[in-house]
This record gives sequence, structure tokens and C-alpha cells, in this order.
Amino acid sequence: MKITSCFAIIVAMLFASAAEAQQTINGCLIKRRTSCPGANLAGMDLTKSNLSNADLSSANLSGANLSADKIADTNLTKANLSGANLTGTILSGTYLNSANLSRATLDKADLSQATLPDANLREASLAGTNLSMTNLKGADLTGANAKGAIFIMSSLTNANLTRADLTEATLVGTDLRNAILVGTKFCKTTMPDRSVNNSGCPK
Repeated sequence: MKITSCFAIIVAMLFASAAEAQQTINGCLIKRRTSCPGANLAGMDLTKSNLSNADLSSANLSGANLSADKIADTNLTKANLSGANLTGTILSGTYLNSANLSRATLDKADLSQATLPDANLREASLAGTNLSMTNLKGADLTGANAKGAIFIMSSLTNANLTRADLTEATLVGTDLRNAILVGTKFCKTTMPDRSVNNSGCPK
């Protein structure tokens, strides 16, 4: 029995090692703490990779598949993530200052405590996304789908939320000073003062 148990453990370790096998793309080693500023990873399939604590500032990740990845505490300042798939990705504590996330899919991603001042999130999908305690000062969320998104204690000062859909979103404690709310849809939306805004619900 002991031999069988040891064999099972060894097999499990081998499979785990294979699952975490590192790959190099255009000179960038895909692993935790990697340093690849300006790397070209456009359109690449990086599903379930671990790029936490990495430097990917100014990297081109447009159209890349980063779903279910771990990218916590990573530097993605000025990175191009337009059209990228970040569904269910962990991006907590990540720096996305002035990053391009236009038309990116971030459904159910974790962006809690991330930094996104002046980020481009035009027409991005943020359905069910966790944006608690996130810095979105000056971010452009024009036309974004943020249904069911959680913005608890976040900063949206000077953000552009024109035509953004905030149906069933939670904004408790969020700072909306000077935010542009032209055509923003509020329906079953919990506002900063905990009141519920149904002004945009179908009559």
C-alpha cells in the first residue's frame, strides 16, 4: 500500500509540473515574476498562466486569451489589452495605469484593489466583475457592460461612464465626484449611499 501511495504522489507531482511547464513567447518567459516590458504577446493563448508579480508594462496583449490566469500585483502600465479575454482572471492589486482594455472581456474577473487611472475600458465587458477598492480615476468606461459589477469603496472620480450599463451593480461607498453619467443605465443599482436606483429600468 505504501508503494502504491508513493507512486500516486509521484505521478501527481509529474502532472503538476507538466501543467506549470513554462513557455517562451517572443523572448518572454511566461512565468511568475517575469520581466517583459514591451513584449509582443498579441493574440497568444495564455490560458491559466501565472503572471503574478511580473513586469509587463507597455506589453502588447491585444486579443490574447488570459482567461482564468493569475496576474495579481503585476505591472501592466500602458499595456495594450484591447479585445483580450480576461474572463475569471485574478488581477487584484495589478497596476493598469493608462492601459488599453477597450472591448476586453473581464466578466467575473477579480480587479479588487487594482490601479486603473486613465485606463481605456470603452465597450469592455465587466459583468459580475469585482472592482472593490479599485482606483478608476479618470478611466473611460463609455459603453461598458458592468451588469452586476461590484464597485464597493472604489474611486470613479472624473471617470467617463457615458452609456455604461450599471444594472444590478453595487456602488456602496464609491466616489463618483465629477464622473460623467450621460446615458448611464441604472436599474436595481445600489448607489454609494446604499439607496437603490431604478431610473433606467424598463417601464
